[in-house]
Amino acid sequence: MSTEWIGSAEAARRLGVSAATLYAYVSRGLLRSEGTTGRRERRYRADDVARLKRQRAVGRKAESIAASTLDFGIPVLESSLTLIENGHLYYRGHDATRLARNSSIEQVAQLLWECDDRPFEATNLPAMSAALRAAWSAAAALSTIDRCLILLPAAARWDHPSWVEDRDAMLETGVRILRLLSAAVTMEPVSALPIHEQLAAAWQVPADQKSLLRAALVLSADHEFNASTFAARVVASTGAHLYSVVIAGLAAIGGPRHGGVTRHVAQMLDELAHADDIDSELAQRARNHAHAPDVPGFGHPLYPDGDARATMLFGLLQETRPNATELAFVERVAAAAERLTNTAPNIDFATAALERVLGLPRDSALALFLLGRTVGWIAHALEQAAGGTLIRPRARYVGPRPAA
Repeated sequence: MSTEWIGSAEAARRLGVSAATLYAYVSRGLLRSEGTTGRRERRYRADDVARLKRQRAVGRKAESIAASTLDFGIPVLESSLTLIENGHLYYRGHDATRLARNSSIEQVAQLLWECDDRPFEATNLPAMSAALRAAWSAAAALSTIDRCLILLPAAARWDHPSWVEDRDAMLETGVRILRLLSAAVTMEPVSALPIHEQLAAAWQVPADQKSLLRAALVLSADHEFNASTFAARVVASTGAHLYSVVIAGLAAIGGPRHGGVTRHVAQMLDELAHADDIDSELAQRARNHAHAPDVPGFGHPLYPDGDARATMLFGLLQETRPNATELAFVERVAAAAERLTNTAPNIDFATAALERVLGLPRDSALALFLLGRTVGWIAHALEQAAGGTLIRPRARYVGPRPAA
């Protein structure tokens, strides 16, 4: 088979590079060249040029993908847990809003973790070691997330089965973590009761309104690779135990661009509670933050027509507390914000509204979110453990080049 050789000018033209870059490719072994009898110009293998051109095209495409992937871009990992499609949220093919009507977070955990109810036996509780009791006392005055971040390491130290790389052991550990975090949120003794029952008792929620807590937990269970879940999954890929995985998720969830948005929504509602004209007040907030209108809790890139989770929670609030004064207030705020931003309420606004309408303690919306999302973090850890690979993205370097 004949081999085609082309001159340097043609090789440079096909690759779209300068002559100097062409020589650099040769020195790096990417192109083969040979001298031309009687001439100073070298010539290059055409098949090498074609191959390098294809590689460079793929490289540019990969850089383009990488630039958008981690910012509501294309998928970065395969997962069989959650699908967001056509404005709907599904857990393993089941519509999350339908699950929210009748399922507990424990039942959704069984769905996402692919297990039966055996890990949820009443005897599977975290052991109250001396270290955990000391941490419990130290954490009492802290915020919800900080309490959790103190209690988890203390519990992990003496939870020896959590170090076993075995699926059954991981499932049981996941339940112990979930029950410990529920206790951390309520500052009540560790319990095997369903989590929404524990929260309702601690927050004095009437029996006919407990379903709202249950629904909020279920709707918060997973949302594919959001920031906290991606952090948790990366830690899981290192082989770390579930306590470390959940600690990673907790470290991320409180940020003001993630779960911490609920705090900003609650503050905004407080500020608007006595406003004579909600539309004018919101417009003023927008003018004060011209580059990023300060109306937290509205819009979501994955739900351009409205967040199905928020729609579900507001529907349940209207069914359960139709005449509540606070519900009428948050609905007026939502309507005004929609007129201003042309976006619909998202789950952050809805859970903060739930907190206000039910008269729950401050930061209850964030507590509901983190308890529900813990189920998702553990599901991702189980899925990652089954694959056994390390998540290690590459960086696209944009700094100064090394000196020659």
